[in-house]
Amino acid sequence: MLGKEQKEQIVSNFKSSFSDTPSFLLVNFRGAKVSEFELLRKKLRDNNAVLTVVKNNLLKKASENTDFESIFTDSVGETAITFLEENYVEVTKTFVEIEKDHPNLEIRVGFIEGKSLDKTELEKISKLPSREILISQMISMLNQPIIKFINVSQAIPRNLVNVLNNLKDKK
Repeated sequence: MLGKEQKEQIVSNFKSSFSDTPSFLLVNFRGAKVSEFELLRKKLRDNNAVLTVVKNNLLKKASENTDFESIFTDSVGETAITFLEENYVEVTKTFVEIEKDHPNLEIRVGFIEGKSLDKTELEKISKLPSREILISQMISMLNQPIIKFINVSQAIPRNLVNVLNNLKDKK
């Protein structure tokens, strides 16, 4: 059983987490086996995310006077929370993949970049390409005009050489 000081420390830590990293996922794990929960934790660690089990009343207290207060007012059951940083697409993918095989680990709600997201919206996010792939696609798109310009500028002398070769072959 947690003492009053420990509870206040937990609430304080969550308050600072809410202000520092305002993106998170809440998971309901009622009926989940320990092995399922540990599998989820391991996969999250691979993405530099931590899954924390917390009492609902402590989350309610920590979310008072924040944008998230309405999310925690009706929280019931066993709850775990993961705070998301820049890697929220990868972490969301991990949750969705695990949930397919282990339905007892259910995503309850997500809050990403100031917006509350339900399960279907989180599934859409999980289908996005990773950050590295998006960056490479963006760089490729930025390079296309330059590559096309180079090809066009090289086409003029190349076509001239082809015309001269054809004239030479005819004579």
